Amino acid sequence: MARSDRRRKPSRNLPQRKRFLIVVEGVVTEREYIEAVRRSLRLGKETIAIETGHTDPIGIVRQAKAIIKASSDVDAYDQAWCVFDVEAKTDQQGRFGLDEALDAAQGTNGKAKIRCAVSNPCFEIWLLWHDAAQTGPINSAAAQSRCLEMGITCGKDGKHIRNADDLIATRYTAARERASMVDQAHDRDGKTTPEDRNPSSGVYKLIDAIYVAFPPRE
Repeated sequence: MARSDRRRKPSRNLPQRKRFLIVVEGVVTEREYIEAVRRSLRLGKETIAIETGHTDPIGIVRQAKAIIKASSDVDAYDQAWCVFDVEAKTDQQGRFGLDEALDAAQGTNGKAKIRCAVSNPCFEIWLLWHDAAQTGPINSAAAQSRCLEMGITCGKDGKHIRNADDLIATRYTAARERASMVDQAHDRDGKTTPEDRNPSSGVYKLIDAIYVAFPPRE
């Protein structure tokens, strides 16, 4: 083999490894669910990075932007997601800074567009849909209580998922269908703001994006 052949650089046309950044509000429940998705696809932390640190929507979006800005071209993220709650009560009063966070996420930041997976009233509505249909408005306390009563969550504070791997393996499709059907109903009713769309959850869009980027192995 000629010396020039031995020194030949790898082709620039080789597919690059995809990377996701997911910044979540909850330090327990949301992380446990996404970690289970990552395990189901046998992916490492370097492929789907899960970050926490802020509990307010605008803080979460700003954290995602800062992480993206600090990443190098080699370690750039293909997709960035923020996961947080509306936490609206049944009177539909959304939390402070929600609109500001959604507007900030829309801005370009030069590397990866930030998408938001927002749940109304809270992440537990998404968990609840794995086992039950919930089409009417519900508040956070009720959604969390139902998850605990049905054995979806566990622990003194009900923040841990009893068996996230099983939820994803056997009931994700049902949850996705319920979330999508409720979204369609809100669309038909002309409800466009997160506060008005109770119940709702964009978590299925995040999980769909992960499955498209990293198809499950046979």
